[in-house]
Parts: sequence; C-alpha cells; structure tokens
Amino acid sequence: MSKKGQLLVFSNAKPGAEAEFNAWYDRQHVPDTLRIAPEIHSAQRFSLNTIAAAPGAPTWQYVTLYEVDAEHVDEVLQRMNEAMAGGKIPMSDTAELSSVTVLYGTALGAPVLNRVAENA
Repeated sequence: MSKKGQLLVFSNAKPGAEAEFNAWYDRQHVPDTLRIAPEIHSAQRFSLNTIAAAPGAPTWQYVTLYEVDAEHVDEVLQRMNEAMAGGKIPMSDTAELSSVTVLYGTALGAPVLNRVAENA
C-alpha cells in the first residue's frame, strides 16, 4: 500500500554563492530529482528566516518540500542517494553539504482549518 508523506530537505548555500546555488537548485537539482524519483509528485522551495531557535540549534537558509507517495520511502531515498553518488543527480559546489538535513513526515490526521479566519 502506498504511503503519502512530505520529504523536507533543509540546506544552505556557501557564503556569497546564494544566487548560483538557487539557480542550480531550481533549474537542475529539482528536475533531476523528480526524474529519478517519480514517486515524488511535487517540489516546492522556501527561503527561511529564523523566528526563534534554541541556543545551538542549527539554522538553514532554505527548505525544499517534496510531496512523496511511495510504499517504501527508504527505497526512494536510497535510489536518490545512489543517483547523487553516481552523478545522475549532479551536486553543486555552491551547496554547503555539511549542513543538509533530511526529514520525512507522515500526517497524523487531516489539516485543522481556521474557521475563524474563514468567517472574517
């Protein structure tokens, strides 16, 4: 049975390389990832601004949210890692690879809608 979830990839560009990093990520990395992993239905990138963080907590400039629908997410991630290691998903030297963090989440329930906002 297929399982839907969200893959979140937190990343940083090397200092001074933000424009080149974002161009590579949008024009090459995301399309390559979607080609290698058809179980990923969509990708959306966000720029992050830290509002509050515990002392010593990592900070990131960007997060990419991938919508995944796969029975075995670990197999999708393994295929992606192999593609990156084998050059089928080329990496950029503008990416700060030591800061990358990958999380996968599955919904615990339906979204809770703000009915107050709907009636305003």
